Amino acid sequence: MRPLLLSGVLTVSVGLGACAPPTDVAPEAPPAETASQSDAPETVASLPEPTFHHLHINAVDPEASLEWWQTVWPAGEVTDVAGFPAFAADGVYNLYTEVDEPAPGGFDVDRHHAVPQSAFWTTGPSTDGLAFFERLTGLDPAGDRFRFLPVYTGPDDEDGVLHSGLAPYGDRLLTVVELEALAGTPPERGPNSQDFGYLVDPDGVLLEFNGNAETEDLFYGHLHFWHEAPLCAVNWYIEHLGARGTVRDPCDVERGPVSYPTFFPVGQLRQPIGTVRVANTGLMWYTRQCRDGRCGEGADGPLVPSRGQVVDHMGLSYPDLDPVIAHLEEAGIPIVEGPYPFGGARAILIEDLDGLALELIEVG
Repeated sequence: MRPLLLSGVLTVSVGLGACAPPTDVAPEAPPAETASQSDAPETVASLPEPTFHHLHINAVDPEASLEWWQTVWPAGEVTDVAGFPAFAADGVYNLYTEVDEPAPGGFDVDRHHAVPQSAFWTTGPSTDGLAFFERLTGLDPAGDRFRFLPVYTGPDDEDGVLHSGLAPYGDRLLTVVELEALAGTPPERGPNSQDFGYLVDPDGVLLEFNGNAETEDLFYGHLHFWHEAPLCAVNWYIEHLGARGTVRDPCDVERGPVSYPTFFPVGQLRQPIGTVRVANTGLMWYTRQCRDGRCGEGADGPLVPSRGQVVDHMGLSYPDLDPVIAHLEEAGIPIVEGPYPFGGARAILIEDLDGLALELIEVG
């Protein structure tokens, strides 16, 4: 088994999806696109399109973590991949390395963000949000095992709701100005309105569930990340990893206003949003939230490398690594480790623009 270094010397991630990629990105899509996200055609990448393969998690008790995920997602199964204990569902995995003490980077429910904050934000099961919430609260009425985060409905909401469907306008993402304009009007919700919420796994991995009664169940419907300039992250993943999306020029654009509902009491910065597709899911980026004192004293600062964090790295797979390696070398992107064996295949490790570790695996 190849050990995972916990020194932070080295340094994964993604968004909404299905095997047949949908065109919409919910619930986190902003109310309107920014000017930089205009009608540019989707870019055709020169590299083969990758497939999301796994998240690799550093855990004190992988067996307990696997059991928790089995309860959360009964359709999955406990297995092993390349010698690592794993939870498998829909052809993707959570892989685990056992560590002696809790790894840094777990989500802090009192501070409303991971400490320290890497580029990783959330996993993203897509499912019937209300049914998901009701099933887990039925199994754990006291909320000791499945602790749902408050979802704040506006700047004056000090308590929050346990999922967005309980908010008056929780099926929409609204700015403060838009919320004020709706004050006093009855909410209009359809029978299958979007519903989303959050809970934290035993290791501190943040899970976002979203969907409605007609949503297809997907263990990794989407993955969310942070980035200084989300549209620049899109460009990098398209150019250097073969993701599918639209190149933005310029990519470093002005941030929009905060919107609700969100688990940030101060509102969430959701514009611009950067989105790409890989073969089986979507990856989405938002601007780093802890800026300008929004997360409290001492919380402002750059994103930290993911290596050694709770979410150590993300795995993407390709049918052939040779063209990927050749491209990375030509582009001057360092291969941090490898090629090395990964089960019966081979893999390399690189870092993205934010120090998020990416394990690129050859899966024939």
